[in-house]
Amino acid sequence: SGINELTLSNIKDKEQIYLHAQRDYDEIIEHNFTQRIKHNKDSQVKGNYTESINKYHKQEILGVKDVRVGAEYLTNVALSKDTIVGGSHTLNIGIDNKLRVLKNSSEYIGGDKETTIQGNTIESIHGERIENVRGNKVEVVEGSLDISVNKDINISSQSNY
Repeated sequence: SGINELTLSNIKDKEQIYLHAQRDYDEIIEHNFTQRIKHNKDSQVKGNYTESINKYHKQEILGVKDVRVGAEYLTNVALSKDTIVGGSHTLNIGIDNKLRVLKNSSEYIGGDKETTIQGNTIESIHGERIENVRGNKVEVVEGSLDISVNKDINISSQSNY
């Protein structure tokens, strides 16, 4: 069995406080805890890591944040989630992507939108579909176009063509 160890070293340019707990290490702080690290911090946990915060959690990172997860990444937000990206946003998905919205969904795009689909597209709309185009609309079909309507087709134009 090992021992617990606390070492204080004052050798110039090698000053160090070393703490070794052979088994468990517990800290209880009855008020505030402040930590200032003026250089780097490295932390390694070989088992589980659990953190519980009862109130507010804030992180401010002035440089780059790089998160790598070897298995699953799960996020559960009870109320709302807002993300603000000052520049561009890219999402790369290796296999499938599913988006489920319980109620309404909206999308605002200030410029152009381009969608490329390598396979087929299937849309199922259980209500009405309304499409407003303020400019021209061009639809190019390189194969056949089949339109099936169970009731009427109404086509109107304000032009004399």
